[in-house]
Amino acid sequence: MTARGVSPARAGAVGVLREVLEKGKRATATLTERSSGLSLLDANLMRELTLGVLRWKSALDSELAGAIHFPLSRLAPNLREVLEVALYQIQFLDRVPQHAAVDEAVRHARESGGVRTAKFVNGVLRHLLRSPGAREARAPAQGLPLPPGEGRGEGGSEAVKLLALRFSHPEFLVARWIERFGLEAARRILEADNQASELDLMANSTQGDRESLAASLLAEGIAVEPSGISPIGLVVKKGNLLRSPLFAEGRFTIQDVGAQALPLLLPPGDLLVDLAAAPGGKSFAAVLLGRARRAIALDRSLSRLRLLLENRRRLGIGQVHPVAGDLRDLPLPIGRFERVLFDAPCSGTGTLRKNPEIRYRVTPAAIDRLAAAQCEGLRFATRLLAPGGYLLYSTCSLEPEENEIVVDEALSADASLELVPIAAPPSLAPWVAGARFQILPGPTNDGFTAHLLRKRRN
Repeated sequence: MTARGVSPARAGAVGVLREVLEKGKRATATLTERSSGLSLLDANLMRELTLGVLRWKSALDSELAGAIHFPLSRLAPNLREVLEVALYQIQFLDRVPQHAAVDEAVRHARESGGVRTAKFVNGVLRHLLRSPGAREARAPAQGLPLPPGEGRGEGGSEAVKLLALRFSHPEFLVARWIERFGLEAARRILEADNQASELDLMANSTQGDRESLAASLLAEGIAVEPSGISPIGLVVKKGNLLRSPLFAEGRFTIQDVGAQALPLLLPPGDLLVDLAAAPGGKSFAAVLLGRARRAIALDRSLSRLRLLLENRRRLGIGQVHPVAGDLRDLPLPIGRFERVLFDAPCSGTGTLRKNPEIRYRVTPAAIDRLAAAQCEGLRFATRLLAPGGYLLYSTCSLEPEENEIVVDEALSADASLELVPIAAPPSLAPWVAGARFQILPGPTNDGFTAHLLRKRRN
């Protein structure tokens, strides 16, 4: 009898983790590439293991470090990820028996490093299994002790360290979120970041409403729920959306519900210029939501513009027109447009639920660099505005350096600009305060920030 090999899902998860952590690749895109030849069951498990380890990596590594008598950085390539994947299964996946998780890890270690490596992995995991709380449910973190108060002084320092380790976030982010949002709100953000993230889709309302799409998806075994944020958004609760024939037929596209809703913060108009637009989700949303009859989608990446063209063909929304160009050398006439949307490239600190690897890359210096680019980009974007025209500046960041400070600098540099109150629909009104929209990460949404500016007519 031939020995059973390592399961494709677990081997795949280890491979994706290496690609993400060593080569800086995006987790969701790499998972999509690597899951194409897998069964639905294996593809779903690989996604769960990969994103789960990324969400809880610091906490997992802390436990591994207690069972290994040398730094984790000295482990052979792949071995650390093999241990992380196994420990994640033991602690978070009730459907995976503990002995099965250990056996898989030992088998994987034997294939990649031989008998000695397999014995090492077996010893580490068996030691952890004997420790108290080996199957403790960490996701809700209900039992996490927190010091009283609002996170300042000595108690604040203790809270920062405790929360950062428990939820695998960088300490500087935790500290600034406690300072700005308060201890309990910061904890809710961290908990939301570490919950499993469903895919969001945007219904193509030119081919039927979202209720009929939901019924068609359910017939394929894909369960969805209507979004409370976007009127054309659905949240996937069960099933593999990308394998649905309805995707190829153009009945929907993949788009975060918060990003779908951004055009609703702009007054309706005839033509929208969408900057840094590819692959086009917000441009399509603006047309589908009736916020614009036509959209110019400008982006400097030709490969992303090709994706936009493919999405336009698939969805049949010809009112979106791609344009290749850079904000610093705009290929559009200056001072001629009534509606501009600039969703700026940013640190993504509002999207750690969907993109957990960001937390291991973001630094204060990186935020400062992005903020400088955003200030420059917004300065060029405002040049497109006609007198009386509106510009919505948005990011998927929670950091003031990338939002309020960028907007303040634009207002200081150009006296013709002003902030104006956002007239949001009821679904978005709870997160609007004057000219600012900000939704914090939650169990069913990522975090976004936006400001509405207008060019004075005089």
